[in-house]
Formats: sequence, structure tokens, C-alpha cells
Amino acid sequence: MQIKGNLFSFIGLLFGALALLLALFHFWAGPFTPHATLETLVAGKITSVREAAISALMGNPVQEVKAAKTWNIDTILTVSTSMLAVVAIVLGVIAGFYKENRWGVRAALFFGLGVLTFQIAMFWLSVLLVVLLIVMLASALTGNLSF
Repeated sequence: MQIKGNLFSFIGLLFGALALLLALFHFWAGPFTPHATLETLVAGKITSVREAAISALMGNPVQEVKAAKTWNIDTILTVSTSMLAVVAIVLGVIAGFYKENRWGVRAALFFGLGVLTFQIAMFWLSVLLVVLLIVMLASALTGNLSF
């Protein structure tokens, strides 16, 4: 593939490949930011619910605490991977409009769409696993555990 006549598809291919490498690196090596343990999260929520209930029973107004969104390295990697994939898709579409080499156009679109599909699939897989874990814990606590 000559770069001179296929500039958009070549740049889209590079952005898509970089997005794929970044997504796989973040998936296998991450997360890089330490997260609170489940016990700490549950204890914090229980404490805040108890304090809100006590203040409501005493007639005091309940204060809503809104946590500001913080940017950590994991969030930055996720957003930058998505943006690289979207740029690859846009460049692939532009290359298709300019009738560049079909292989380059398809490769840019494939990498971009593949990365976005990978991220969406990993998100829904994690949601499914959390739901499965909750169902298993509820079954174990009620004594209806049967496999």
C-alpha cells in the first residue's frame, strides 16, 4: 500500500492499531489506580445511610454530598483508547469517500470498530459477572444454593 495516495487510510490504520495496542495493554496490565476494597465501600455506604436516617428522624435536612469526578490514569487510558478508535473510524470513512485502497479503508475501520467492540464487550461481561456474583451470594445466604 502506497502512503502517498492512501494518506487517510494509512493514518487511520495507525490510529486503530495504536488504539488496539492501548486497549489490550490496559486490559492485561491494568488497572493502575488502587481501588477501595469491597468491605470499605460497603462500610462507607452503610455509615452514610445510617447518618442520613438519623438526621431525617431528628427532622434535620439531609445533606447530599456530590463527589467530583476525578481523572486517574485508568480513566485517561479508557477515554484515550476510545478517542483513538473513533479517529480511526472517521479517517477510514474519509478514506472511503476519497476512494483510497479498499484494504487500507477496511483495516482502519476494522481496527477502530474492533477496539470499540472489545471495550463494550468487556464492560458488559463485567456487569454480567457482578450480577452473577450477587445472585450466588444471595443464594448462599438464603440456603438455596444448588448447582
